[in-house]
Amino acid sequence: MVAPAPALLPDAPLEVLDAQMLFAGPPVRRRSAPSVARLESSGRLLLVFTQVAGPRRASEGALMLTTSDDGGGTWAEAAPLYAYPGWFCMSIGGLARIADDLVRLFLGRIQFDFSLAGTEPMTGWHVSSTFTTDGGSSWASPGPEIRLFPTWTELYGASNPHRLSDGSLLWAVSGTLDRDVRWQSGVCWSDPRGEHIGEPTLIAAASDRDYSDTDLVRLDDGRFLAVVREHKTLQSVQAWSADEGRTWSRLEPTPFMASNPKLFRVRSGAVVCAYRDEDLDRRGVSCSITEDGGRSWRFIGQLYAAPQESEHRPGDVCGYPDLIGLGGDLVGAVLHTYPSVDGVELQWLRLRDRSA
Repeated sequence: MVAPAPALLPDAPLEVLDAQMLFAGPPVRRRSAPSVARLESSGRLLLVFTQVAGPRRASEGALMLTTSDDGGGTWAEAAPLYAYPGWFCMSIGGLARIADDLVRLFLGRIQFDFSLAGTEPMTGWHVSSTFTTDGGSSWASPGPEIRLFPTWTELYGASNPHRLSDGSLLWAVSGTLDRDVRWQSGVCWSDPRGEHIGEPTLIAAASDRDYSDTDLVRLDDGRFLAVVREHKTLQSVQAWSADEGRTWSRLEPTPFMASNPKLFRVRSGAVVCAYRDEDLDRRGVSCSITEDGGRSWRFIGQLYAAPQESEHRPGDVCGYPDLIGLGGDLVGAVLHTYPSVDGVELQWLRLRDRSA
């Protein structure tokens, strides 16, 4: 087992205090696509991730749940939350804390066919949702299918949801017009409980581009900033909205190549973007920061500096970083690694926000 090796730069606003593998050790497992949420009243952390038995990619994955009551120092034994025979089950967008007594989770399940071309070699897709009102002790039965695009629908937004001035919730979303082509990225609205989701408004769509993984953050001036993955050129893009998501600016490139972006405001008000780096000379989970609302960005290092020999192909990529405030100047971060002889592992980092 390779120990975590974060490599943030000395002038980064986030300082690594400690890092550990979660649930490491035999038997070999593939643990991926983590998401974390924090209950403000108790400080309890909820963490979900997908687990596959053995070292191989497979359409047999269970969505697991664990909790921590000491800021991520120790975690309860992970237990299955959602499984469906013959499907890879995962969170789509992750844990969405609406209130301490209402945490929603969008449940995705997919089927792989690695003989297919493209960045998403899948043949099946289904999304529904569940929720907990008691800190993760019990969950509602999955609701009806959610389909906002003709083929795939992902309520992907690691920072979902965002409460608007009228009390409604704004969610990042993406999907396809066919199996793995014409990916489009946008936002949609729901009622204050995350139900009754409306049709999306597009941020990024083009006949010669594929846009997906999107995250949103509200800036100091009230605008929303969106960072969006682009599959073909691998150059991520960004856009802004000054009217709570109803209209968006033209797309502009970021200086980094990002998949699975997570936007996180540090105490100074600057925004950090954590992402799987698609620049294969810098494999792993990288971070960039903007202090001017996205007009400029600078690289600040890596939460996960992966070995250069790491296998980078569909189904064998690292990423899905998530960051959460732990109270005061402490920040928690979780991500999954590239595969190794030990499987795919989760890394948990405790950081200090020294930006203020």
